[in-house]
Amino acid sequence: MILLITFTAIHLAITILFSAKIISWKSKGSTAKPTISIIIAARNEFENLKNLIPKLLEQNYENFEISIGLDRCDDQSVQLLQSFESPKLKWVDIQEVPADWNSKKYALTKAIESSTGEWLVFTDADCEPQSDLWLESISKEIDSKTNVLIGVSPYTSNKTFLSKFIQFEAFMTYFLYCGMTILGRPYMAVGRNMAIRKSYFAEEKGYESIKGIKGGDDDLFIQKGGKNSISLVMGKTSLVSTIPSKSWAGYKNQKLRHHSVSKHYSKLDISLLSIYHLIHLSIFILIPFNFKSSFLIPIILFYLFIKLVGYRFVASKIGAGFNYILFPIVDVLYAFMLPVISIWSKLIKDIEWKN
Repeated sequence: MILLITFTAIHLAITILFSAKIISWKSKGSTAKPTISIIIAARNEFENLKNLIPKLLEQNYENFEISIGLDRCDDQSVQLLQSFESPKLKWVDIQEVPADWNSKKYALTKAIESSTGEWLVFTDADCEPQSDLWLESISKEIDSKTNVLIGVSPYTSNKTFLSKFIQFEAFMTYFLYCGMTILGRPYMAVGRNMAIRKSYFAEEKGYESIKGIKGGDDDLFIQKGGKNSISLVMGKTSLVSTIPSKSWAGYKNQKLRHHSVSKHYSKLDISLLSIYHLIHLSIFILIPFNFKSSFLIPIILFYLFIKLVGYRFVASKIGAGFNYILFPIVDVLYAFMLPVISIWSKLIKDIEWKN
């Protein structure tokens, strides 16, 4: 019981700290209006681009462009982009990728090279801004001290339990990275919604040091950059949503890909994340050993109450959805699944990525 109380207290203390930091976060409210280039890498994403490009062109922002790196596409992506006939839209049709480059990073690099904006705003072809004020929301966080802005990209949800769980898992991901960023220890971002000052990207030599690594165009760039120049963009108008995997197998493969990149994180970041997840897991492992204790039910109820209250206000602050009814179930599943997937990703030598 002492161990259970100790781990529960530590976990709740972290939850309260991160929740308080996120809830009290305030927008810079900057009036800067830098030129922006939306950067996308796409391979055979005809249907997704068909949906995304109109949403981007509708952005209520004066000076922006869209720069797309088409990675060896053999569908109708080029013809689709030509059909928009917009001066804001440009693309690079890539036919070959150098052997020492990851294909997505190379496509992003070529799109960046053709861009003219002062800021690079990244998203993926299978995503969708939730507001025509997306770029405006980003611009409000740009000041002279900021070189990178980390945004939030929640998953849409349907009636399936899988989508509800993925939505919760994504919530926990941005709960952790938003909290850590505010505390001055940013460790990751999502390439579906992040912004980088173009001059800073050049100073950091872009993806040169990580060009051959599969994945990590977002979090590994954060890992190698200056942590003091990284900030957040939050709020409902800043969100970029994406569709979750439709099967558990697809979700498993996606998480294995993502976790395989984390081995390149700094040792401190790996340690902090590992401790957090091990404490979370330990709480549920210890519960069965304390069934006879009269303190067990009050501890569980207190644990659920504090986390629900904290997550409710965080979700409201971020602007993302959160399913409170399923919380006890998905929280247990999350506690067990994340460590398993993390260990699994370290044991697999060659994890398949989209090529």
